[in-house]
Amino acid sequence: MKKIIALSVLLLSGIFFFGCDDTSTVEPAGNGTITITSTPAGAAIYLDGTNTNSVTPATIEASEGVHEVTLKLAGYMDYTIPAISVQADQQSIIGPIVLTVQGSLSVNSTPVGASITIDGVSQNKVTPSIFQSLQAGSYQVKLTLTNYNDTTVTVQVTNGAQTTVDVILKPQTVKFGPIKLWETTGTSASQPSGLDLSSGSAYGVSSTDKDKVDIFYSSTGFLVKSSDQSSSMTRETKFKVGTGTVLTDGADAPLVDATWTKDMSDRESKYVFLYDNDGNYSKIKIVGFGGGVPGEPAWLEVEWIYNKAKDNRLF
Repeated sequence: MKKIIALSVLLLSGIFFFGCDDTSTVEPAGNGTITITSTPAGAAIYLDGTNTNSVTPATIEASEGVHEVTLKLAGYMDYTIPAISVQADQQSIIGPIVLTVQGSLSVNSTPVGASITIDGVSQNKVTPSIFQSLQAGSYQVKLTLTNYNDTTVTVQVTNGAQTTVDVILKPQTVKFGPIKLWETTGTSASQPSGLDLSSGSAYGVSSTDKDKVDIFYSSTGFLVKSSDQSSSMTRETKFKVGTGTVLTDGADAPLVDATWTKDMSDRESKYVFLYDNDGNYSKIKIVGFGGGVPGEPAWLEVEWIYNKAKDNRLF
């Protein structure tokens, strides 16, 4: 019985040593190389999404198999080769790869100085400005300038080209009235003769607010006059009779020049353009009148559009 057990142990030992006698191993795959050139040179080389810290022209080492190579250069489109086969101890050659210049965008406005926002992000620049190295595609450009309406335009940028956008900004305007003005003679403090065009407020020509008055209704000649035509006020306003009667007809003011006067008739039926002491244009229309008889001073009712943008003539 003991002999049988011993024999069994020997047989098992033989099997164990026989099974462990296979010393063969799997050899790791060898490396190859990839030589890459580009026009222009200097593009960063990424291998399988990782920066190799090499730039074109260069030869990089890669393991045997299929790899992705991407070239990146400022001002140019990324260029990706999705599948490059590398053999052990072999050289793969790529190039020269011609990189495509990205697009640029020139943003201009009239007037200049508008703040620029692109796709909701402030660029901390004002018009006119040029933006380089933009990916091809659609962009939302918003222009903002004090006393002008915000303007947003959609522009399409193309690789290898400059897209130019020119925007005429529309001024902010305010319509006032009707406001009643009384003649300067025979009136009380509750019957103001003067008008502040920018605020739409009427003031007495002898009140503490007289320095705000741009025009006033004078009993002398029954004219609406520039404030500097009164000895107690200094603000100058110039007048130019227009050609229409509808205040909102869209007609713009002519450029102020030597033909402009300093008054208008209280029976003027057309609208009149005004240029005030601050450099702002207005467009005013007499829409009613009355009084001028014993016991009732003459009065006017006026409506006007005030352009908040200095030296802007658009209505």
